[in-house]
Amino acid sequence: MRIIANIKESTADSSGFTLIEALVAIGILTFAVAIIGSGMFQVFNFQQFWQADVVATKELRHAGSWFAGDALNAEDVLDAGGVTQLTCNPDPAAEQVTLQWTDKDGVTQHSATYSLSGAKLIRNYDGDLNIMARPVVAGSLDFTLCGNLLTLKMQVEADRGTNEDITLQTYIRRLQP
Repeated sequence: MRIIANIKESTADSSGFTLIEALVAIGILTFAVAIIGSGMFQVFNFQQFWQADVVATKELRHAGSWFAGDALNAEDVLDAGGVTQLTCNPDPAAEQVTLQWTDKDGVTQHSATYSLSGAKLIRNYDGDLNIMARPVVAGSLDFTLCGNLLTLKMQVEADRGTNEDITLQTYIRRLQP
């Protein structure tokens, strides 16, 4: 009898958890982990959201920088056929322009052709091809030349379904009349 009394006394003083207390603690812990995990997912999703905008903007600026540099050297600006000079009237079907110039030595000829290939803006500089921007929205690429003001307009798709626009105007310093 003495053994049973000792067991009752030792269990009465025990400070363990009941099954209900353990289940409540596990439930609270699960809820806290779910909230923290959801918050982390939102942070990573938000970062990816803005990263797409940064990449689209970077590619637009990169394309605009190269285009402006080539335009400043250009002596002639040709349309999609590469034969006639570009005009003020945009041609929606002509998503190409060729800029031509001669080096300072007066002998070396250069040309840079900007065209759309699929959803990519391609720069063909003396036979070397470079992708300048992607993905370009179909039908958004437009080149015009009014006097000596060359204008490039285009849109690039961002990952979140929006479009980033660019309108670049640059003067052609060496344009032949």
